[in-house]
Amino acid sequence: MGVFGFLVHPLNVNDVSRKYRLAQKLSPRVVASALRRRPPFVLTEAKGIVSVTGAEARGYFVAVPLLPFHFSALPEEKVLKKIARACRIAQKEGARIVGLGAFTALPGEGGRKLLSMVDVPVTTGNSYTVATAVEGTLEAARLMEIKLSRSTLVVLGATGSIGRACSLMLAPSFHRTILIGRREEYLLKVKEEIEKRGGRNIFITRDLESVKEGDVVIAVSSASEALIEPSWLKSGAVVCDVARPRDVSERVSKERKDVLVIDGGVVAVPGNLEMDFNLGLPKGIVLACMAETMILALEERYEPFTIGKEITVEQVEEIKALAEKHGFSLAGLRSFEKLLPPEKIEEIKRQARFMAASN
Repeated sequence: MGVFGFLVHPLNVNDVSRKYRLAQKLSPRVVASALRRRPPFVLTEAKGIVSVTGAEARGYFVAVPLLPFHFSALPEEKVLKKIARACRIAQKEGARIVGLGAFTALPGEGGRKLLSMVDVPVTTGNSYTVATAVEGTLEAARLMEIKLSRSTLVVLGATGSIGRACSLMLAPSFHRTILIGRREEYLLKVKEEIEKRGGRNIFITRDLESVKEGDVVIAVSSASEALIEPSWLKSGAVVCDVARPRDVSERVSKERKDVLVIDGGVVAVPGNLEMDFNLGLPKGIVLACMAETMILALEERYEPFTIGKEITVEQVEEIKALAEKHGFSLAGLRSFEKLLPPEKIEEIKRQARFMAASN
């Protein structure tokens, strides 16, 4: 049986209150201060992961008690030591590979420095996250009848590992692509890589409001709070929000009935997944980064499969093939954790057509 570990951390105080109800009665500042001093611990065990091949896996989710802002506010060395400690806790439970969830995948050059601090291989899970984000985005665009060859793709967070890989895979199919990031030199590098793969009309910018030009938007920044507001989106647009915490404000789902927002990287696990802690997802469903770690455990490939920012298209295709081999699949199209029924998508499309006719 394959055994894995996976690191998680609270995205906000509400997440903390799932474990500690007292957190609801304390100020966010007090909760944040307390978390900094709390050591990592095993949050839950995952059982019942059974591949269609018959292989089995189990895992241990280890909590790293830090909020998103801690990962940039605290010295990197201190953050890495806490992450390394969490990896060793998982290893002590029997894990032979550890996945780095959410912001634990960012410090130390995307996990590279961590490899020299622990005796267990780690993976960010970003390769399978890219695979599922691309698959979900293309399906959503098809359902919204968006013609890619006439449309504009916008990638928010284009210089990160997921944003870069999504750009490389999707941009060549679009008429125009806008890459949004904080550092121009990195954006230029991604632009050149896309052009080598046949992409055309590639533009770079630091202006977040360029999201308004996108018919299809991939949102995968490392911001600690929502960036995309209702007024920023084009009518009829598809937005794949891969970021955790979310890049897209929940106000969008309430105020923009003419825009299709989908959750990126939400995967159905084969078998009968059981955990005694609610991670905020429906039963049997996990994020793609978690699924990548499970897949590698089922394969007994205990190696740092995805590390750093240089994810190759070949890596994405390989992990996608392994996922299919073991029976992992997209958990349908979901928006803010809720399944999107066909009639809901049709209603969004009708609203977008009405808006277009009105203008």
